[in-house]
Amino acid sequence: MENKLKFDIEADEIEIFLQDLNEHLQVMETGILHLERSTDPDTLNATFRAAHTLKAVAATIGHHQMAELTHTLETLFDAMREGQLSPTQAVTDQLLAAVDVLRALRDEVVTQEPSEADANASLARLRALMEQAVEPGEDMRSSGRGGAPPDASPLNPPQGGNGQHHLASEQAAQVREYQEQGRTVLEIEVTACADAFAPGARLLQAAMTLEEIGQVIVQCPSQEDLSQDLHDGSLWLVLAIQSDEADTNHAADTTPESEVKHILGGISDLAEFQVKPYATDIPATTSMPAETQPVVTPGESPTTDNTVRISVERLDALMNLVGELVTDRTRLAQIEDSLRAQYGKDAAHRNDGSINAMSEMTVHFGRVVDQLQEEVMQARMLPIARLFGKFPRLVRDLARAAGKQVNLVIEGEATELDRSIIEVIGDPLIHLIRNAVDHGIESPQERMAAGKPPTGTVWLSAAHEEGHIVISVKDNGRGITPERIRRAAVRQNILSEDEATQLDDEAAISLIFQPNLSTAERVTDVSGRGVGLDVVRTNVKQLSGSVVVESEVGHGTTFRITLPLTLAIVQAMLISVGDDSYAIPLTGIVESLYLSDVAVSSVKGKPVVRWRDRVLPLLHLREFFATPHLSSSPLNHDKQAIVIVSWGKLQVGLIVDDLIGKQEIVVKSLSPLLGNVPGISGCTILGDGRIALIIDISGLVSACLQAQRQEATT
Repeated sequence: MENKLKFDIEADEIEIFLQDLNEHLQVMETGILHLERSTDPDTLNATFRAAHTLKAVAATIGHHQMAELTHTLETLFDAMREGQLSPTQAVTDQLLAAVDVLRALRDEVVTQEPSEADANASLARLRALMEQAVEPGEDMRSSGRGGAPPDASPLNPPQGGNGQHHLASEQAAQVREYQEQGRTVLEIEVTACADAFAPGARLLQAAMTLEEIGQVIVQCPSQEDLSQDLHDGSLWLVLAIQSDEADTNHAADTTPESEVKHILGGISDLAEFQVKPYATDIPATTSMPAETQPVVTPGESPTTDNTVRISVERLDALMNLVGELVTDRTRLAQIEDSLRAQYGKDAAHRNDGSINAMSEMTVHFGRVVDQLQEEVMQARMLPIARLFGKFPRLVRDLARAAGKQVNLVIEGEATELDRSIIEVIGDPLIHLIRNAVDHGIESPQERMAAGKPPTGTVWLSAAHEEGHIVISVKDNGRGITPERIRRAAVRQNILSEDEATQLDDEAAISLIFQPNLSTAERVTDVSGRGVGLDVVRTNVKQLSGSVVVESEVGHGTTFRITLPLTLAIVQAMLISVGDDSYAIPLTGIVESLYLSDVAVSSVKGKPVVRWRDRVLPLLHLREFFATPHLSSSPLNHDKQAIVIVSWGKLQVGLIVDDLIGKQEIVVKSLSPLLGNVPGISGCTILGDGRIALIIDISGLVSACLQAQRQEATT
């Protein structure tokens, strides 16, 4: 194709390139949003470094548009550090728009097709901001082509008569002080290649990165000179670090070159990088033997990284294999119990230790499988901050489009969750946040009229609770008016007038999850089509989770999503219905009790039981699954039990023939040929090889409630 773009990157390097690029883009976007609220030096420096690293990576693969745009952003961040530019709302708009353009340019590396983003227009707008930031007559270069300006004299490190670098007396005193403290003092030289893109900026990041791991005693050129491209293509500094060989190697491995080499497989912009102990005429109390002096040259790696990147597909394959081991562990335990029941007494009488040996082996095997399962599950875990980091920008854009003032508060970002769940829960959270900003938070005028501050708040939080993860989206807006929901349901022919009147407030609020239901007066870009909360319920159901709504008119609304930590292996209660076995995930079970211990009543022909001061509807699984009453084993009424399950705030008692016990199960999907089976979400293989269907609690609860509503209207 004539329009194909060419970049200096191999196909097998693109995935790693994109991962690192996305991290830098997210750091930039998060930093820009934070700077709009508060000019924090640490955030500003982190944002500057992200832009600089992104520029260096883009230049290395030959994406000059991306490199030029990020260099211009870097210059603006530097102007903020110098106090020449303030991150006002208008400036933030332009910076965020530039980040969007960078994302489009990033996609060019994958598609090798020119994007529709107008990078030149974005550059022009950023340069206009630069002109506003610079005082008249001052030259803030944006070309980034490196080298010192024509009128600048070459900058060289201080040298003695023999051409060796030397220190001033006060700097030499600092060297002695650090050595007496047991630290190692290193002389570090970094020389950029003549054809490197923006060598001053690359050297600046080398200095900033090294500064993070040690104490800089002297540096030439200074960071201020490097930021203005005043250099001769090299950097020299003296750094004091902890006296540790690993720290020495880390100092050699934390320059832009080492990062670029790691990302792009050996592409080098640095001709020389040497680390050696700094020697002076001052006696040193601590010295490094010559054989341990590391010298790092292009193409060499001074350290062995303690982390590796692994594909998601391989993690999924590992989890599937662990699932098979879990099934085998259960099978082995059942075989042991069977042998012990059959031969245990005779074996003990003959002093035959085979069964005992098998028992010991089974325990050890189970312990190893448990540990392996835990390790693989931890490897699949990701901090939910990866997902939450996308929402500050979303809230800002939505609030500006609606003319509202909204503050987003994020809590529990470090909470870890299975990456497969993170992928699915993203869309529901987007809909809930859009709903909170558009429906929940009032306009500044409405809020002030109601005695509230003009700025509304949306809280997004995540936390582990009793083996589950709970994600909450809360706002302090107008709340949900049940009567308004009833009117909308009648208006859109979801309920009749009589049906709507009979609903209590809690049931009325639950109608917001109905497809096509919307309380918006008009359709906008944000809402009004009645699909948002239906997506929330559908996706949460897919994850075997539940969603609860709590709302108070005039004070706000809270959506609480409860999810399992992982979907691959779950704890379940095995129950029997006729000759069949079923598994009910423990995440949805509230309590279980024997049917003989309670009195079953009837309300409008439907069985109910009084439980904990409330009337609990019952659903007989034999009737729901149309199980024949004739089975190979007669029904034992004494073993019949009620398993109380919940879906959100709704609870139903399931009548089962017997409780088999708790067990870890490996979740398997049903064949697409079966389609959507009401009340069933998947299956598992039991230890004896039989198949047990996994009960879909939400489907059962919905079926029970629907039957109740039908009975109420007849």
